[in-house]
Amino acid sequence: MTTSAGLGPIDYVVVELPYRTATLTDEMSAELASLVESGVMRVLDLLVIERDRDGRIDVTEFEDLADAGLGILDGALAEILALEDVVNLATAIAPGRCAAVIIWEYLCAGPFAVAAHAAGAQVVAQGRIPTRAIVATLEADPGSRR
Repeated sequence: MTTSAGLGPIDYVVVELPYRTATLTDEMSAELASLVESGVMRVLDLLVIERDRDGRIDVTEFEDLADAGLGILDGALAEILALEDVVNLATAIAPGRCAAVIIWEYLCAGPFAVAAHAAGAQVVAQGRIPTRAIVATLEADPGSRR
């Protein structure tokens, strides 16, 4: 049984793919594979959602993606997303476009989670600050850059 004590933060990302592209680019696949191989992250789920111009969605699971260059993930995915989650995420995709949805765990934070649990502490909240918000803050305050 997996407990939260040893898990790193788990996030999802929805990446709208280049126009007329229905899978990760070679560069994206190589970078993701590198992060997995180096132990920085573990991919828990990966799929591609296509949203047609009428708003209907079609989902391609990782196993059905044509040679995505991510053989390292074969058999390792947990398929976390339910149909309701997929429908919800599809609203972020422009009509007529495809997007990759990736759920990943930051393995590098796992040892801290284990140490906190061993000390009797527990994570009671976690969240994500949107990258755009951080960039806007840094650009607004030039003195905040190191």
